[in-house]
Amino acid sequence: MAVLVVLLVGALLAGWRPFTAEPDVLSYGPDGDLGQFTLFEGQCARGRLAAGPGFGADADAQCGNPHDVEVVAATSPVGEGRPVSYPGEAALADFGRSYCALYQDSDLLVPTASGVDRGDLHMTAVIPSRAAFADPRSAGGTSGGRQVSCVISRDDGEQLTDRFSVI
Repeated sequence: MAVLVVLLVGALLAGWRPFTAEPDVLSYGPDGDLGQFTLFEGQCARGRLAAGPGFGADADAQCGNPHDVEVVAATSPVGEGRPVSYPGEAALADFGRSYCALYQDSDLLVPTASGVDRGDLHMTAVIPSRAAFADPRSAGGTSGGRQVSCVISRDDGEQLTDRFSVI
């Protein structure tokens, strides 16, 4: 089983896409698409997922109440405390798309929640900007400056009213 997972991840990182829609990518932090992004895995929030101020602590929402986005997965491809240069926006975008594609049609997302089918969801990979990566504290909050997050929202722009991630 572990070999199969390693092969799947390798294939995804190499560009193979079994899904019909590839996740979008937004960057966060200084000079990013989103000024800030302090959300963590499993958190729901209010606000439009588009270039602008982003998501700070005031965006937090209970997942059982109306909300606009949910962070369904997050990882740090390179540890926060390790001295390493910025791998580049294209490399992080590719990583984010591949990482989030693993979740799109996986058992890690429930098939339906409060009458909304997961086929009606949109996945976005949120990656650090160069400045956020170089100084993880600059991104603020608990998410850290090197975290890549997978965020879902509804395709039709309506709000979600329940959690999609399996916790």
